[in-house]
Amino acid sequence: MRKYKALIFDIDGTAINSPSQKVPSERLVQAIRKLEEDYYACAATGRVWTFAEPVLKGLSLVDPCIISAGTQICNPVTGEIMWQCDIDEADLAATLAIAKKYPKYKVLYNDNDEDAYLNGGLDVANLQITEPVYFFELIFVPQEIAPQIVAELSKIDGVAVTLVVAQRAGFNDIHVTNRNATKEHAIAELLKILKIKQEDTIGVGDGHNDIHLFNAVKHKVAMGNAVDELKAASNEVIGLVTEDGFSEYIERLSDVRA
Repeated sequence: MRKYKALIFDIDGTAINSPSQKVPSERLVQAIRKLEEDYYACAATGRVWTFAEPVLKGLSLVDPCIISAGTQICNPVTGEIMWQCDIDEADLAATLAIAKKYPKYKVLYNDNDEDAYLNGGLDVANLQITEPVYFFELIFVPQEIAPQIVAELSKIDGVAVTLVVAQRAGFNDIHVTNRNATKEHAIAELLKILKIKQEDTIGVGDGHNDIHLFNAVKHKVAMGNAVDELKAASNEVIGLVTEDGFSEYIERLSDVRA
């Protein structure tokens, strides 16, 4: 049956309370399963495939999902990449030059698992990259330092720089992508794949990077734990992630549909 609406949602801070919660609640799984009778259900996350896979499969999602901060669209069942946008080589070189000014902060690029993020990272001073890069990030940068680095990186014309709430209190992650590869751009590509109009979309999120998500959808929903900027841009604010607020919202959507 043809579906005519899409629910596009963040993972961390929205679908799960990370890092303490590793998999979605059974309540959320059941809520999404019921909603999928009429809606496309698509995650849109900063997580790369290996890091996102347990949650995408835990939710039993079948519709295309946005991963790697908006640089890729994947099949959540197989991991097949359906769309990707790389960082230009010159822009990557400029990004690395700035990152090397802050050698105490670890970096990651392209695909990595949860352990690489939470307990690893790479030393930028000795970093040798020999493959195309679609996603680059500085991880666990103190909140008082992160805006300074963002300002420097933002001077590179060909990249988009997004400040993200890190999975440790008091820290931010900084995502660097092609300027045409944010959640906003990826959602535009996703809607082409789904053959859905923007007016038939709902977006749910909690972080700074979900401003890009909000720019691409019609109805904007902020979690109760969302950053103030996202709440200000939303059409409505729902419950906290710690109280399964996203599940409750989806259940209400299903009740209205019924």
